[in-house]
Amino acid sequence: MPEYNVSQLLPHEPPMIFIKDVEKIDLKEGKLTAKVVIQPTDIMYQESLGGVPSYAALEYMAQAIGCFVGYNDLEKNKKPGIGFVLGSRKLSVYEPVFLNNEVYLLDISMVFCDESLASFDCVMYKDKKTVAEATINAYRPDNIKEFMEHNI
Repeated sequence: MPEYNVSQLLPHEPPMIFIKDVEKIDLKEGKLTAKVVIQPTDIMYQESLGGVPSYAALEYMAQAIGCFVGYNDLEKNKKPGIGFVLGSRKLSVYEPVFLNNEVYLLDISMVFCDESLASFDCVMYKDKKTVAEATINAYRPDNIKEFMEHNI
């Protein structure tokens, strides 16, 4: 499989890209592993905490899903599009802060995915210890411009 830079997979621009690398991906199995490295240059970094508040896990999970969908799009010669988190079920966070210079991995597994709706089970961990987990539901409109004009 071809390798893509995260900036090719996500429709985001720095500083809004939080995924450092995609470690592995299996489109057939619907799985992806991504890496996040906490740095003081991160837009969500809080000096007073010495890291990033753990509620950022939801965005990390969403971006890992975006990498999976973006990779799938590129494999079909499509440009990766914008998606929206509809919500999450069972979001659990087990650490209050993701600390500076720590490396976290995210495993996502597709529950289902079609052209506009998707659901993924997500686990974020450090040193094989789970720090957050959730099922994330997302929506990607067919025409983002039309969607934004009529819904925002």
